[in-house]
Amino acid sequence: MPTHFNLLLTLLFITISCADPTGTFELRSQKGLTDDTPNEIWGISLPPGFTYADDGDSVYAKWMCNLKARKSKSVYLYNGALKDNQHAQYCVLDIDIGKKDLIQCADAAMKLRADFLFENDRYSEIKFLATSGDEIAFQKWLNGVRWKEQGNKLVSYTVNKTIKDFKKEYTLFMDLVFAYCGTYSLSKQLNSVNDVNTMQPGDVFIQGGFPGHAVTVMAVAKNEAGKKIFLLSQGYMPAQDIHILKNYSNQDLSPWYSLSEIYPLYTPQWQFESGTLKRW
Repeated sequence: MPTHFNLLLTLLFITISCADPTGTFELRSQKGLTDDTPNEIWGISLPPGFTYADDGDSVYAKWMCNLKARKSKSVYLYNGALKDNQHAQYCVLDIDIGKKDLIQCADAAMKLRADFLFENDRYSEIKFLATSGDEIAFQKWLNGVRWKEQGNKLVSYTVNKTIKDFKKEYTLFMDLVFAYCGTYSLSKQLNSVNDVNTMQPGDVFIQGGFPGHAVTVMAVAKNEAGKKIFLLSQGYMPAQDIHILKNYSNQDLSPWYSLSEIYPLYTPQWQFESGTLKRW
């Protein structure tokens, strides 16, 4: 597939990139799944003998584990309506997704990473690859660079603007990211994890394409024998609350997933094959 193509079509593709191509995963039974709601990711109970691990980027891992969960387990769309399928989530992250149909699957993964970097003043690391192949970076945005659609690519131009509200500028920049980036571009930006046993919090299972999907590894736990389990979060279409996924393949372990039981990785609304685990 060529790197550059018509961005009007790109936006259409992005809006369908999280569609379940089979429609089979949403219909699985809920029987046997736990029903407690944690206050934060750290509060999700572990199987006996397991402890949370902060392998890899421990700062990012701890940041994600400290994310709050809402008391309500309901997933709402960007427009305030309830999502039709209320069976995929274990709990819902207390993260504002705004009022636009922007934060879907890859967008949720990008938002988690970018929010972490923004809160830690690591502005120069907030950069993403657009579906057209062009890089858009927050540090350039702060320096007055803007991007617009022209033909089959994004072109940059400069504005004279004094930055007074960094949070507002970050929100505007990320709206641009959500509009022009998706699973196709994010799968190219991230680095492949060749050994799944090295999985760490923050890794992303991603299938880039039209449709495609992405879920984020929110936490990893392990026991003395070295067995690893992990939690997953997702956004979906239409734009909706980011939520922790249940595990229908192993209801006794849910919401945790076992590293020894993949691949394929069956999530409530997608199936990931070998080679789809990637890292920032």
